[in-house]
Amino acid sequence: MESRTNENRKRLFRRGTSSFSRDLARVCRKRIETARGRRAFVEKELKPHADEWEQAGLFPRELFGAFGKLGYLGLRFPEEYGGQGLDYWYTVILCEELVRCQSLGVGVGLLVQSEMATSVINRYGTAEQKREFLAPAIAGEKIAALGITEPGHGSNVAGIRTRARREGGDWVIHGAKIFISNGTRADFVTLAARTGDEGARGISLILVPTDAKGFTVGRALKKMGTHSSDLAELGFDDVRVPLGNLVGEAGRGFG
Repeated sequence: MESRTNENRKRLFRRGTSSFSRDLARVCRKRIETARGRRAFVEKELKPHADEWEQAGLFPRELFGAFGKLGYLGLRFPEEYGGQGLDYWYTVILCEELVRCQSLGVGVGLLVQSEMATSVINRYGTAEQKREFLAPAIAGEKIAALGITEPGHGSNVAGIRTRARREGGDWVIHGAKIFISNGTRADFVTLAARTGDEGARGISLILVPTDAKGFTVGRALKKMGTHSSDLAELGFDDVRVPLGNLVGEAGRGFG
């Protein structure tokens, strides 16, 4: 009886591993095909222009739209908002293939859009925020920046001085950011600002359209590498945005 039970277990194990192997092979084939497609795009559309964009200090805005049409700006985001609903390995493939264009700045600008400035909206944003900010960013119709680093404080998030206070139905934001990728041409900034006491628990994330009154772009900053990706100083002089632009809970922007 025990021998028969063990044999049944072995048979089920072999059947299970065989099914798993087939599924794994299918997924791997799909990922390999994806990599080949992205490599062809990079080799044809990006690499020939790499030196030109590095010298110009900026890659064309149209690249965001091109990547949006290909689905590259929303690989892991829900299909409901224009994303692909894929897993993290497809992002890894995209990163690996972008390196082949020989302009690191292109990858930086595009990945700030898809992996840094918008991922928090996907995870914690409201349906309205996703429609207004996430969906057009996935499509490449809007450019996003992440506003954290500050003059005098660097990327010490717990030490942020940019402050947002409640006034009526608005957040009123005052402060400055520096070294912000995509900053010279962003349509909105996912901004880390202090809404509470000192320390990490006083930080919130607020979506700030760059056409808001009081928002300014300072000088574009020069750097040693990644020239085709722009860096900028940003100013917030009592910028008003609706209270509904808060992402998640107040005071939870640090985690």
